[in-house]
Amino acid sequence: MCFNVFAHNRDDHSKNFSYLYDEQESRFIFAPAYDLTYSNSLNGEHATTVNGNGSNPSIEDILAVAAGIGIREVQARKVASDIRDCVYEMLAEYCR
Repeated sequence: MCFNVFAHNRDDHSKNFSYLYDEQESRFIFAPAYDLTYSNSLNGEHATTVNGNGSNPSIEDILAVAAGIGIREVQARKVASDIRDCVYEMLAEYCR
């Protein structure tokens, strides 16, 4: 969610999330990330809203989602900030 907001990946629909089955451990694991790209998507909105906001989710929307799943605000802010900083550093020439 944070990556999609900060990298402006608005093509963030549920078909972009997958699992792989690890036969040795007899369990499912997250697949590596894919289809992560800057996009405006349909009508310029996120396919998956953040706290109901698809047009321009804010840190407040991110924090509301985090609170809804039991993540403390201090931790949520730290994670969001770390992801934002990483995205901006790695995509500096595109995110300014």
